[in-house]
Amino acid sequence: AVVSTQSGHYGQDLGVYTEKFVSIECQCNETVYKLLDVEEKIPNDGKWPFVKSSLPLKEIWENISDKSLPVPVQLSKDAGQYLCQYSFHNSLCNGEGKSVFIHVPKLEDSSAKSTAMVVTTIITELVKSFQSN
Repeated sequence: AVVSTQSGHYGQDLGVYTEKFVSIECQCNETVYKLLDVEEKIPNDGKWPFVKSSLPLKEIWENISDKSLPVPVQLSKDAGQYLCQYSFHNSLCNGEGKSVFIHVPKLEDSSAKSTAMVVTTIITELVKSFQSN
């Protein structure tokens, strides 16, 4: 999703994964995709370079680390090797690096209410960072 603030736009993606904490993804690692997309093509000839978010994600993580959140939050430098990284990579490249990908636990591991509270906290801090610039 593209989110608009008074200070500009940024991309925001969410994905479910198997960990029991929320993860703020900071980058996409260099990789090769061999699967066809919905148009039966392999984008970029399958070669995807390293790309990093230009958003202040470490600062955001530091700002929320001292809050009593119901689900732990960590920074990550590995969005995975399939759909999550693919989606995040596209957002980063199309949004000039202004994108965040948040991995959330399965509902069996964290309630929807708890997870939503953490994601809302992250997004609120992100919007605050735009307002302070």
